[in-house]
Amino acid sequence: MTKVSRNILDLILLSDLQCTRFTLGLAELIWAVALWWPGDTFGRPTYLAMKHSGISEDIWGLIWCTSAIIQWFILYSGKYHTTFAVVFAGFNSILWWFVTVGMYLSVYPPPAAISGETALCVAATWVWIRSGWIPKVGDYVR
Repeated sequence: MTKVSRNILDLILLSDLQCTRFTLGLAELIWAVALWWPGDTFGRPTYLAMKHSGISEDIWGLIWCTSAIIQWFILYSGKYHTTFAVVFAGFNSILWWFVTVGMYLSVYPPPAAISGETALCVAATWVWIRSGWIPKVGDYVR
């Protein structure tokens, strides 16, 4: 195995994904600020699924802001594998997937600008997997 592939495998299987968690929290805070911004965000067709969820923009902003705070609290505490952290990571993954898939299904052609959200969906899911399903990976073939 090359040094590069070993380093990538270490990053995927052995890290606690601190940078990923920080980035998720940052993106969640940006979502909150954007939803709290004056105006009618849900008036755009891209946010049809969020609008039809029956939750107002302000409450969606509160959900995203709370998620960011919890994300950073877990990062600050360093307790990545507790029951709370695992349950939160599962919720966080569902939140990202719901919103992103909802945006893809709301307009055609799909908005290219949400490619970052799609990557964050995958990142949030991987955090969930690493937090609870495989919290400690033993030695792997190097």
